[in-house]
Amino acid sequence: MSYQIEQTILLRDYLKELPISQAMIKRIKREGDFLVNGKSQTVRCLLQKGDCLEIIFPIENSNIQPENIPLKIIYEDDYYIIIDKESQMPCIPTKRYQIHTLCHALMYYYQQIGLKSTIHLVNRLDKETSGYMLVAKTSQAHALLSKDIKQVERVYHCLVEGILEGEGVIDRPILKSNDSIKRIVDDHGKYAKTYYKSLMHKKNQTLVECKLVTGRTHQIRVHMASIGHPLVGDLLYGSNEDYLFYLDSVEISFIHPFTHQKIHYKKES
Repeated sequence: MSYQIEQTILLRDYLKELPISQAMIKRIKREGDFLVNGKSQTVRCLLQKGDCLEIIFPIENSNIQPENIPLKIIYEDDYYIIIDKESQMPCIPTKRYQIHTLCHALMYYYQQIGLKSTIHLVNRLDKETSGYMLVAKTSQAHALLSKDIKQVERVYHCLVEGILEGEGVIDRPILKSNDSIKRIVDDHGKYAKTYYKSLMHKKNQTLVECKLVTGRTHQIRVHMASIGHPLVGDLLYGSNEDYLFYLDSVEISFIHPFTHQKIHYKKES
């Protein structure tokens, strides 16, 4: 990344004006470089008007093996990708899911476009959840959004049991259960907040729109069950039906840290 200097200024002060995190500046010092007119310099260098500053970011390596799995890319620029993830695809490799994850698919895509980077998921979705996800192409792009993750707005649609009227907010802490992957509402848990709104009724079921304030694991599933309306088919959280539940990330928006423009995508109803 190159910059044309327009005034006399210390390099360390100039860096404060750029969209580069302090953690990344430290990494560049160790593993990258600052080139001023082609010569390596420290942050104490005094930049002059007309100088050319080139920042060499550290090379990112990954041990994830690429797999040729099709991706539905909704948006892409030099820094971020929005993907419409299919249901039943795990996001990251685990002991249980060692292959065929979103990370494996992304690594193959990176290989095809010549991007040398590890995987940086800005937000994650449960394996069963489909819809929009935000991915950063570099650790720097990831860091700039992660420090203010709440400005990444996410809206979901889900189908719940029973007739749920109107709208409301669920502000209940969520804790991991001791003996399973299940989460529970518990005062000792982490702060979690979900806004919900009823969209339509079908028989004894309700299509609900949920907007996350926080992003706890299973948050919507836990919160909807906590008010007596578990997702239809979500046996883990008390559903009376036994089939794949519907939970879809239908809308995502964020302020681009590099362009300062609002990026917004919403699925058509």
